[in-house]
Amino acid sequence: MDDMQDKTMDMTVDENIVSDDPPEQDIESAAEAMNREDNLPEKPKPKKKWVKRLGIILFVLINAAVIYFTAFKEFTKESPAPMQPFTFTNILFLAGGVLCLAVVLGCETVKYLLMMRHLGEKVSVRHAFSTAALGKYYDCITPSGAGGQPFQIYYLHSKGYTGGAASAMPLSGFCTMQFGFTTLAFLMFIFFNDAITEPALKITAYIGALTYLIAPVMIVISGVAPKLSMRIITFFVKLGVTLHIVKNPNRVRMSGFKMIHNYSVNLKKITKSKKLFIQLMLLSLLFQTAISSIPFFVIHTMGGEIGFFKALAMTVFIQAVVCLVPTPGNSGAAEASFYLVFSALGTAGTFWAMLIWRLLCYYSFIIIGVLIYGYNALTNVIQKAKLKKTNPPPEPTE
Repeated sequence: MDDMQDKTMDMTVDENIVSDDPPEQDIESAAEAMNREDNLPEKPKPKKKWVKRLGIILFVLINAAVIYFTAFKEFTKESPAPMQPFTFTNILFLAGGVLCLAVVLGCETVKYLLMMRHLGEKVSVRHAFSTAALGKYYDCITPSGAGGQPFQIYYLHSKGYTGGAASAMPLSGFCTMQFGFTTLAFLMFIFFNDAITEPALKITAYIGALTYLIAPVMIVISGVAPKLSMRIITFFVKLGVTLHIVKNPNRVRMSGFKMIHNYSVNLKKITKSKKLFIQLMLLSLLFQTAISSIPFFVIHTMGGEIGFFKALAMTVFIQAVVCLVPTPGNSGAAEASFYLVFSALGTAGTFWAMLIWRLLCYYSFIIIGVLIYGYNALTNVIQKAKLKKTNPPPEPTE
């Protein structure tokens, strides 16, 4: 039966690729056919061991190379400026950076609490925080941050949330987060465009910011004009086939329909409440502002001088640029861009400032994710031990 359905789907897609006017209902039928289990995601299939090991090695080498480069540039300068002694003021600025990290995780946690309540699901601070933190963890360790939402969906479903809610919350959180960054980026581009003077860097940042809008815009189009969204997806699939990038156009095209359709349906569940949507947007904007404010506090921690809005604008430009780099957590490009921009301040300690910045806005999420996994594993061991004590195995009868 499944084989017949797969053949039917392939026939439908073949016809639509040729046709310039695909039936409007196909975007829903294709999505439903590929998502037979009520939008419930399967646990991601494990990669081959050699692929995972190679990815880890490349990840470590990229970070090591960038750290070596920045350290070499920092410590081989002629007559470097002496580092200022750490004072109470420096410690306060460092605390401000840590506070920004707390605001980031707090905003994401509150977003999930609001969505849980709106969808009539159980409201759990623990699950909300774990979903937010583990989502950032998988964003950091997967190329282009593609692993966060799929794991969040799986995690919420495994904790007893319904399939619709488990899909709606991460996908809605992702969309509002994208809108939050583009809103902040366009504000910086308009009012603080002179923060960056390199034309090539500016143009790349503009392109990067626009890429943040691709998924949200496609979702809106799929809700308003599904036939148009199908044509757009079909166009890019054909382009991929022409460039020999896409090997299975039928499957890729239907996967695109499924993704856009699911995003659109689940986002509508959240945006039915204008109040909730505004709250999610404000929290996303606060999230992006907080994480982009960390460099300001780090630079002042190391004795540098820079205005808040200039540092914020420079960081937003950097983030818009490095989002085009498909490495886990944009590693390599982020460190290099931070050094190239902030080394112009002429202060000592740029290398250490870079490390503190990445620790707060990147490595901290990995550490928190590992701690959550460790805590969950320890909790499971304790629960199993208690269960054995309360329910000892029956003694063998002679």
